[in-house]
Amino acid sequence: MNRNLRTAMLMAAAVVALCAVFGAGFVAGTITGDPGIQPQAQFAGPVPAELPADVDADQQPRPLAFPTAGARPDTPPDFDDVDLTLFWEAWSVIQDHFYGGPLDPEVLREGAIRGLAEATEDQHTVYQNSEEAERSRERIRGSFVGVGIRIELRDETPFVLTPLPDSPAERAGIRANEFVVAVDGVSTRGMALDEFGRRVRGEEGTSVVLTMQPEGSEDTRDVSVVRARVIVPSVTKDQFDEIGYVRIANFGSRTSSELRQALDDLEAEDISALVLDLRNNPGGLLNASVRVAAQFLAQGQTILIQEHRHEGRTRWRVQDEGGDTTTPMLVLVNGGSASASEIVAGALQAHGRAQLMGEETFGKGSMQELHQLSDESIMRVTSGIWITPNDVNLNDSGLTPDVAHESTDGPYGGEDDELLQEALSRLRADRIPDVDPKLP
Repeated sequence: MNRNLRTAMLMAAAVVALCAVFGAGFVAGTITGDPGIQPQAQFAGPVPAELPADVDADQQPRPLAFPTAGARPDTPPDFDDVDLTLFWEAWSVIQDHFYGGPLDPEVLREGAIRGLAEATEDQHTVYQNSEEAERSRERIRGSFVGVGIRIELRDETPFVLTPLPDSPAERAGIRANEFVVAVDGVSTRGMALDEFGRRVRGEEGTSVVLTMQPEGSEDTRDVSVVRARVIVPSVTKDQFDEIGYVRIANFGSRTSSELRQALDDLEAEDISALVLDLRNNPGGLLNASVRVAAQFLAQGQTILIQEHRHEGRTRWRVQDEGGDTTTPMLVLVNGGSASASEIVAGALQAHGRAQLMGEETFGKGSMQELHQLSDESIMRVTSGIWITPNDVNLNDSGLTPDVAHESTDGPYGGEDDELLQEALSRLRADRIPDVDPKLP
């Protein structure tokens, strides 16, 4: 084994071990922890196929603090107690005997780092290489450079659900219900969505040619799309007579301000009630969820309780003047409502501010810190748990709705949305009894 390579591997292991030493930034806004305690956790969400984990400018994950560029970190305290003989034996077996080998040592190193995360046996502790981390940052920021289409696979081919409003794709004439049968002349039949995404993404200002085929047609056309930065709102709104409707798709860095604008617009229309839709919201940033909850709770009320490995218990409360505590509300939830969305729903339910309607939520009560490694990859580590103001631990089960109702898969927000229509019916008929707080 090359000695330099062995040393590099040891250093890589040390780098990962050192992740736990450094904090992940800070959270500020319309909430506060108990005096003297600085909360660190900043991400609350399960781990779907595409990780929506990120931080915005005021809460970047802290890079490892090397004294100078290229300097090696100190060896972790427990590192000398580990016999890595078996590791190097396994490395040699793979490199010497694997039919497709020898493998790129960088690939093996990355696999070893992923293995460290997997060794925790915690599904929410994961490693993202620098490319994956950047895509995640774009997702939660609510902006990315690309063409701006929502797609799914149909008949093993990317299918456009809709172009995003005012996106390069919409401006170029791409419409919903079309197949993308080629990217720059390369057939997309059987192409995985992640590969499709890599081919469509590129530098701002460059072009990509998408070959489009409308559903049910044999005709195709080539559309040249200039890549640009696309803004993806996390909050959408609508109005049904005198009732406002707000849907939050995820909790990103813009969510709180987008919600405030949506509520201001609806209040200007003199709405009498509100439906807050959190269905299939997988979570996102902790500070975004608490800022959202604070817009519906009174000053001093608890939003959540955090239990951190090193800092004990922290109670997050609404500060300033609080938010709207009187407009009648129903909150729509289902099994896809997870973590950060459960923080909001759980706080509103616990204080009797709103009833939950729909299905039991996902049940994910852990919190993650994001630790940036030296190459801008990310180790996302579960550092604690959170519980609702009435001491419900969502690692055991999800939130139980006050009004049980089967939820359809979508689309959400229209006349065919049965759960929404039932919620509107209840609000119009004033069939929402006063909600008793569920605090201990």
